[in-house]
Amino acid sequence: MPVITVDWWQGNDRERRADLVSELAATASRVTGCPIDDVTVIVRDCEPGHASGLRDGRSRTACPGANGFGEMGLGQGSPC
Repeated sequence: MPVITVDWWQGNDRERRADLVSELAATASRVTGCPIDDVTVIVRDCEPGHASGLRDGRSRTACPGANGFGEMGLGQGSPC
């Protein structure tokens, strides 16, 4: 079962979030061959200003200590 996690800045509207979840789930289903109902997409809202990377190329979490998840899953957790 594919699980996709997206960190993005707070302030995006529900319609954009739903579109993103739908498109990601459809693509994962097509590429993996899993039914779309077995794809889970987790969207976390991050406070603007947290960098997703450092200038020297090292990466760090975009949402350090993210408080909660805005999960919009398409699936019930059955394995694919």
